[in-house]
Amino acid sequence: MKRIDCLGLLGMFVLLMLRMAAVDAFAGTVPDTGQTKCYDVAGNVITCPSPGQALYGQDANYTINPPSYTKLDSKGKVLSDSATTWAMVRDNVTGLIWEVKTNKDGYSNYNDPHDADNVYTWYDPSDPLNIGYSSNHDTKDFLDALNSARFGGYSDWRLPTIKELAYLVRYDIPSPGPTIDTQYFPNTVALGYWSSTTTASYPSLAWIVHFYSRYCYGYSKDNYRYVRAVRGGQESGYKDNGDGTVTDTSTGLMWQKEIPDELKTWEEALSYCENLTLGGYTDWRMPTIKELRSLADYD
Repeated sequence: MKRIDCLGLLGMFVLLMLRMAAVDAFAGTVPDTGQTKCYDVAGNVITCPSPGQALYGQDANYTINPPSYTKLDSKGKVLSDSATTWAMVRDNVTGLIWEVKTNKDGYSNYNDPHDADNVYTWYDPSDPLNIGYSSNHDTKDFLDALNSARFGGYSDWRLPTIKELAYLVRYDIPSPGPTIDTQYFPNTVALGYWSSTTTASYPSLAWIVHFYSRYCYGYSKDNYRYVRAVRGGQESGYKDNGDGTVTDTSTGLMWQKEIPDELKTWEEALSYCENLTLGGYTDWRMPTIKELRSLADYD
């Protein structure tokens, strides 16, 4: 079994700085991680520092685009937060609509594509790199069942990309999780879920998100893993602002274009970002893990 970790891929970006660009809100905005605790360089929990203090600027110092969800019934009608049954969830930050799983009892039921215990091999005959592994229970069968039934009144359900799936992870929930908001996503299994994204270096693998460890990594497509369907979304793009900054038009984030030549410790990096003046702006900060992952080019 081959497996590659996406956190290593992100290491090259560790000193990219960002700020919120002045753009309208739209689907694709990066949700907050949910992290509320601050730490010192040894990993000890500390009182969150104030502006100007050492270690200020870490994730818990900022709450930007806090997670927000709306329950929907099987026809897409909005329900109250107090609803005890619902079929779909709308992510109010990204605009994506997610399938909700049911009947988590340890037994698969493939007559019900929403059954939380169902696992599938990864199979997409349209994938240009590697179509994966067709089986009696594969991801194409799963999506065909949802779309042929017009679940929620729609026939455009798909597997989420690795970025979309990772946006669901909550970083304030420790292992064993599941590291997701179970108030809206009940019956989530604290194991790996398939994304639609093939790993570029090893096309026989696809990216998964593990809702026990919060990691994402490549996994062999002939293995059986869990799935959650999604619909909606938009393409990403970048705009060079000509002042040393680049705006991601899909997330609204503005990034420093060139990074410093020298490596920095985490504490030095936090200070560098907080004190940066670039493009006429002074509100630069270190990106969260979700924001940093949004830059990764999985092609």
